[in-house]
Amino acid sequence: MVSPEFKAVISKKNLLRVRIMLKDSFVVDPTFVQLDEMLSYAKNNLPGLLVPYDGGYLENDSLKWDCDMMNEELVQLVTNFSEARINHLKKVVAKVMAAKAKKTKTRRMEENGQRFHSRGSTSEFAARPWKEMIGNVHSTKEFARHNALKELMSQARKINRIMFEVESNNAWKPYNIHEMEQAAEAILMAVQDYEDNR
Repeated sequence: MVSPEFKAVISKKNLLRVRIMLKDSFVVDPTFVQLDEMLSYAKNNLPGLLVPYDGGYLENDSLKWDCDMMNEELVQLVTNFSEARINHLKKVVAKVMAAKAKKTKTRRMEENGQRFHSRGSTSEFAARPWKEMIGNVHSTKEFARHNALKELMSQARKINRIMFEVESNNAWKPYNIHEMEQAAEAILMAVQDYEDNR
């Protein structure tokens, strides 16, 4: 189910924020149920969400897929929000976060089974999934902070690259200004994400 918060961001046409929320959903729910629902809603309500694949390198050797590589590709997704990157990331996340995906599927089955067998029950079995979810809040917030810091580092590198190019050309080009604006927006969003998850 698409959250009211996500719908609000879509209605404001905040493209960067929408992409960041979609990026985060890869790791919040590595079964991709949440991602697929959010992505479908966003595609139908926000023109320009997806862009053409920029041709950047995608690691296809699954033996090299790890958390660091996954996080790097998640950061790249925000810059180039393309079908190719989304599909590749699904494969990477499915492998890297296989244990969490399995746990999420099990919890979902337990919750669905509990709703079917004993509506309104206050047994320990009924409460357990909620306790697990509350227990995961800390790690989810920690992950969001980690991603926010990675995004800040990525944008800082982007700004350094832009400044190097400007100094080399001894002039500002219109696309340099546009890239700086994008980097500034991404930095503000990352700072907000960090603050929201403290």
